Amino acid sequence: MFRIGEFSKIAQVSGRLLRYYDEIGLLSPQFIDPETGYRYYSARQLPRLNRILVLKELGLSLEQIAQLLDQQTSIDEIRGMLTLRKAQIEQSVQEEMERLRIVETRLQQIDTHGQMQEPDVILKAVPAMQFLGLRDVLPGMNAIQHLVRRIATTVPTMLGRNNPGHIAVIIHSSLYDPEALDVEVGYLLIGNGPQAVELSKVHMLTQRILPAIETMATLTHVGRVNDNHRSYGKLATWIEQHGWQISGEGRDILIQLPQSGEQDEAVIEVQLPVTRRDHSALPI
Repeated sequence: MFRIGEFSKIAQVSGRLLRYYDEIGLLSPQFIDPETGYRYYSARQLPRLNRILVLKELGLSLEQIAQLLDQQTSIDEIRGMLTLRKAQIEQSVQEEMERLRIVETRLQQIDTHGQMQEPDVILKAVPAMQFLGLRDVLPGMNAIQHLVRRIATTVPTMLGRNNPGHIAVIIHSSLYDPEALDVEVGYLLIGNGPQAVELSKVHMLTQRILPAIETMATLTHVGRVNDNHRSYGKLATWIEQHGWQISGEGRDILIQLPQSGEQDEAVIEVQLPVTRRDHSALPI
């Protein structure tokens, strides 16, 4: 057997942690010398200690760990928990990296504001169009992108000979709430199409007519989907500087979807309906 200092070196954990585990009954010494009070541990206790450390790294509380140890959790069960935790950590890392990217693009937007060249904004009339879409409240842009990919991979095969146009995204929310966006996603149809298409047991795409827009200010965004706020900023600056005002819900027309993931480049036509600003009503 080994004294606590020796065992802490063998296991590569602190003696203070071993004493704490002893206090709460999670891992007690194999033997305590009644005369000296020295704690002695056995190498046979290493598997239990390693289980404790693994479960701790998986994010379980010490109380939960004690229950799992009492239930004799198998290595396969722990490995399954580890796989799940690994996936959660990887997802968290991806989300944090995406947040950093968004912060970087916001900083770039600040740096270039007032210095950027005149954007290639096109004013055009948009006719009424048939639209096969699904409206739902979704928790943020990643959920919207997931729905776009699902519709893009599922719906065209259901339309038969009907040729769908581009996917359009319309945000109906009066205020931008990243946790709850009232959004409509679907296909602009070329020619006739079905009145409804079942995406799942609880989600149905239905057809309606998107109204004609007399004047639509448009700007083509080329880049990552999550960076299109930069194009919105350019378009809004142009609208304000040229005496227009937004007069309705905008549309994102996905000319080219990312090839394989969110990191890939997309081509999006950002559309905002506009009317001439009443200079007597608002300050310039």
